[in-house]
Amino acid sequence: MKGNIPRNAACFPISVVQEITSLSARQIRYYEEQGLINPERNQGNQRLFSMNDIDRCQEIKELIDQGLNIAGIKAVLSVRDKNSS
Repeated sequence: MKGNIPRNAACFPISVVQEITSLSARQIRYYEEQGLINPERNQGNQRLFSMNDIDRCQEIKELIDQGLNIAGIKAVLSVRDKNSS
C-alpha cells in the first residue's frame, strides 16, 4: 500500500474539488450547509476533502441533474449509506 492515499484521507482543498467536479465553491459549501457532505477542517479552518467527499459531490451533482431537490438527495443518500454499512 506504499504510496497510496486512503480514500477517506482528507487532503484536497476546495479548489481541487472544484476542478474535479466542475462545481463552484458556493455549491460545495451549500452541500456542506445542507449536511450532504462533511469535509474535515485543518488548523486554519480550511475545508479538506477526501476522495470519498469528492465522489459524494459528483453523486450529488448527478442527482441534481436528474431533477432531484435537496430533500430527495438526502433521502437517496441516506438509503445508500444505510445499505453500504
